[in-house]
Amino acid sequence: MIIKCPECGHQVSDKAPVCPSCGVEIAGHIIKCSHCGELYLIEEPSCPNCHHTETNVPKAETTAEQDAKENPQGAKEVSAVEQITEKEAPEEVEDEIVGKPIDEPIHAGLPGEEPTARDDEEDDNVVDADFIVENEKEAAVIDAAERLEKEASDDEEEQQEKKHNHASLAVSLLIAVITAAVLLFLYNQGVKDNMANDEQEEYTQVMASGEPTVMQNYLKQYPDAPKAHRDSVALQIKALQHADNDWAKVLSSNTKEAMQEYLSKHPDSPHKQQLLTKIDEIDWAMTVKKNDEDAYAGYLAMHKDGAHATEADAMLKKLMKHTVADADKSNAVNVVRQLLQGINSKSNEKISGAVASQLNFLGAGGATAKDIQSYVHNKLYQADVKTVNWRLGSPAEVTKDSNDDDAPLKIKVPATLSIERQGGTSNRKYMISAVVKSGRITQINWN
Repeated sequence: MIIKCPECGHQVSDKAPVCPSCGVEIAGHIIKCSHCGELYLIEEPSCPNCHHTETNVPKAETTAEQDAKENPQGAKEVSAVEQITEKEAPEEVEDEIVGKPIDEPIHAGLPGEEPTARDDEEDDNVVDADFIVENEKEAAVIDAAERLEKEASDDEEEQQEKKHNHASLAVSLLIAVITAAVLLFLYNQGVKDNMANDEQEEYTQVMASGEPTVMQNYLKQYPDAPKAHRDSVALQIKALQHADNDWAKVLSSNTKEAMQEYLSKHPDSPHKQQLLTKIDEIDWAMTVKKNDEDAYAGYLAMHKDGAHATEADAMLKKLMKHTVADADKSNAVNVVRQLLQGINSKSNEKISGAVASQLNFLGAGGATAKDIQSYVHNKLYQADVKTVNWRLGSPAEVTKDSNDDDAPLKIKVPATLSIERQGGTSNRKYMISAVVKSGRITQINWN
């Protein structure tokens, strides 16, 4: 874990032996305050931040002790070296002592002689020499031990550095591999998603086109498309090929029956409207050829919104015979009879009561009752005419164009005109045509 050095504040690993910036020992010498979480040196009696004193504080370990724990084999090697050094050092020191000439003589005291002051000085000199030898021995041992310890420490640091480098390299490679794998996965996923979207759009367009060539290109371009899409396109191709064969038969026969059969097999064919138009024209031609009420009614039943529906409706109204009640027929005939009786008797009252204020009389529009009276006096009752007598025959035909209550009634009735002159009587037959509306004659003619 990376921490801040309690001494200098630089970032350092909590596993580092010492801080690379200030040199203070880190590993095993750092404690975390349980009260405020501050990191400080274990040698300090309390937390420098909150002054809290920890009760269970482990003893600080030296670098050598930590190295011994972390690398027991190296510690054993150092101990062995120290033992060898201790064994060899006395011999080397002794050899050095033997090899050196002794400047001062050694006096051996005779038995019974008391040591003199000079002897005491000599003894002091001998002690000093032994002390020097011992110091040199210890110095040699210490130098050898320090040298071996330094070499072991350098080797350990080198190994730790190599391990750290190897671990860092392995972690870097692992991260690189994972990153590459993730990027490759995302790229492939994106490519697949784009291909899937493109395929879906293409499939929709292909099915809407209705063109076998376009569908064949889809199957070639997307061999890995969903099976449902490929099967649907393949079936559509077969259906279109079959439809093309049926269409060729329709074109060759050009009959209404063939067209209707094709539409029953292919209700969604792109040729549907074209065929419906042709069927409409065929039916209209047959209707015009028959030219009767049933024909036009049949056309309208089959082609309510056909191209000739308006024309057929007009012709049907023209040809259709609407039912007229017997009372209406009788009233219409009586109005015509009243007019003829008024002509026979020269009665202005009867004539005025039978006709409308204006009517079409014998082809003259805008005529009035007075015009009819003038016709009676000037045309019928000439100087030699004694009597004029109109007689209606039978049967009378009364029709109307619609079933509306106020629809005009059309009357066709045979009649005979007898004129008695001074020289004799003449009879002539006529067909009277009249239109009666609201009980009044609006049009009348005879020929």
